[in-house]
Order: sequence, then C-alpha cells, then structure tokens
Amino acid sequence: MRIAFVGQKGIPATFGGVEKHVEELATRLSKRGHEVTVYSQSHYTKVSGSYKGVRVVRVPTLKQKNLEMITYTFLSLVHLLFSHRKADIVHFQSVDPAILMGLAKLKAKVVVTSHGQAYQRSGKWGKLAKAFSKLAERIFIHFPDKRIAVSKILKNYYESKYHREVVYIPNGVNIPAINSSKEIEKFNLMRDGYILYVGRLIPTKGCHLLIDAYKSINTNKKLVIVGGSSYSNKYIKKLKESVAGNSNIYFLGYQYGKVLQELFANCSLFVLPSEYEGLPVTLLEAMSFAKPVIFSNIPENLGIAEGCGVSFINKNKEDLATKILFLLKNQKISKDLGKRAIERVVRDYNWDTVVAQTENVYQSLIAIRKYN
Repeated sequence: MRIAFVGQKGIPATFGGVEKHVEELATRLSKRGHEVTVYSQSHYTKVSGSYKGVRVVRVPTLKQKNLEMITYTFLSLVHLLFSHRKADIVHFQSVDPAILMGLAKLKAKVVVTSHGQAYQRSGKWGKLAKAFSKLAERIFIHFPDKRIAVSKILKNYYESKYHREVVYIPNGVNIPAINSSKEIEKFNLMRDGYILYVGRLIPTKGCHLLIDAYKSINTNKKLVIVGGSSYSNKYIKKLKESVAGNSNIYFLGYQYGKVLQELFANCSLFVLPSEYEGLPVTLLEAMSFAKPVIFSNIPENLGIAEGCGVSFINKNKEDLATKILFLLKNQKISKDLGKRAIERVVRDYNWDTVVAQTENVYQSLIAIRKYN
C-alpha cells in the first residue's frame, strides 16, 4: 500500500504531538511493508529523502502564522498530484489542512485525523482564522473517505453534532528505558529536584497559571518549563517578566531526544495546566515514565489520566497550588499514582495496536476501491 501523510510539520519530530504521532505511525507502517511518504515543512526539518524507511519530501513554506499551513498543504498536494509515485491513501493530520482535500481526492482515498479543534485555542487565533477552522471542521465531517479522532471526547462530539461516523484511534506512547541524569546536569538540575511542564508556550496551555501557583507555595523544588513559541512571543515575554528575579524557575526552550527523556525521568511530578486539549501527548509521555501527574479537570485530560493522577479545577490557581503541595508531601501516594499511570499507558496507548487499527482503516478503503 502507498500512503502519503500531509498536514504535520514534518519528521523527524522535534516539537509537536502531531509530529511525534506521524513519525511513529509512518516508520512503523514502513516496517510493515508499506510505501510511506511524509511531506514536511522546509523550516521544520533538514531531512530530505529517506528517514527510517520513510520518504520525506521537504516543501517550501511561508513561515507566517495565517499562511504557513495553507501554503504548505497546497504545495504538498501539487507535488503529490504531479509525482510519478502514485498514492493509494492520503492521510491528513489535523482538520484544518484537510480543507484542501479535494485535490487529494483526485488521486487517492482520503483519511483525516482530528487531533483537536484549533478554533478553541483562543489565545492563538483571530476571528478570521477561527471561521476558517470551523469551515474546515465541516469539510472534515462531510468529504473524507474516513474520519479518525484521537480522543473519545472528540469522537463523541463529532458524532453527536454531525451524525457521521468517526473512528477512535488514540496516540500511542513508547515505554522508555532510561535511568540517567547526566544530560540535565548542565541545567543545574538534580534527580527529584523539580516540577516539570512540557509543551508549547501559548495562553491556552496555562503556563501563567502554573507559574502563579508555584510562586504561592513554599518548596525547595525548582519549576522547569520546557517548550517555546508557537507565534506567541508576546505571551512568552510576559511569562518571563512575571518570574524576574526568581532563580528557581527555569525556561529551557524546546528540548529533544535524550535531554527531554531525562527531564521526564528525573522530575518529582509533572503538571499540565491546559485550558483546552485534543489528546495531550506530553501527559501520556509523563505517565509512561511512571511519574505522578497533575492536570486541569477538562474532559480530554480526565479521559486519559483520571484515577492515576490528580486533577485540579481548570484555571484555578489556588486549587493547583494545593494539589502540587499535596503530592510533594505525600510520596507514597505519588509513587502509587506513577505506577498506575504507566499501567494505564501500557494497556490503552500501545503503538502496535494504534498502527494495526490505522492499517485496518486503510485496508477497508482499498477493499472498497477494488470492489468498485
């Protein structure tokens, strides 16, 4: 089977849950004998050609918030249409790029995966961009050959509102095997010496709330914030201004590979204070390291970690501070939650299962094409 992925920033994945999802899916499908192509934004990756058995095509992209996605998607599909390599399946990652799926349907069956609703991210998008995203959602519902959602919350929302079938296939997570802290010593960090946040620094991720909660408690643990801008430089500037003079709050920017693994592996606890999510990959990653997790009580987070972590009232600084202190003071409970967390990941977010389910979606469409 020949599969082309469009809509992600690219691979190899550096930052971004969608990109990590695509890298795992594409490379594993390649190992299963499929011919896989991943289109990548030119400024995201320097890799072109072959990567772990996957063909990577770098596409020129306008690095501008409102034009980046649409120009990259359009040029990817133009390349696909005129390429000598045929595609059986074009798999769009995210709803918004799929607004151009009509071009892909000229050549192949189309699958679209929803990783969330971009128009919910109030801190990032203006009115025109939100209108565009809502239009893309309607196209996602009515025109692809198959629709996938990465969370049960999204699946239930789409099916109840639009009365169209949506397949639930979550993200997967690798179970890490790491027990070192050498890489993070350069940041003056020690094992079990800090509270961790990992993700983009945009308002709806709630880093400002975490910083305010942290400043209100008395602890010798540092606060480590890993992540960077997603067209949100003004917000990041405000975050850094709010911690001026506080030497216990670290901004490390985006981190990857072994450094990021060590940051997860050695933290005391992980906090995800987001106001909105699709399927929070960083929360799953923290759980895969058997770490106690604290998260806002939005349905998307509860659907993943309820019963194996501690939730706080969304946007409530005082409740977040109380929950942080609770876990720091109750190590036995923290350890037990970490054990439950990794058990949950192994049971429900296994990559082999995710790839097999996705492959079944593709094969059902190829069978229909052959029959017709």
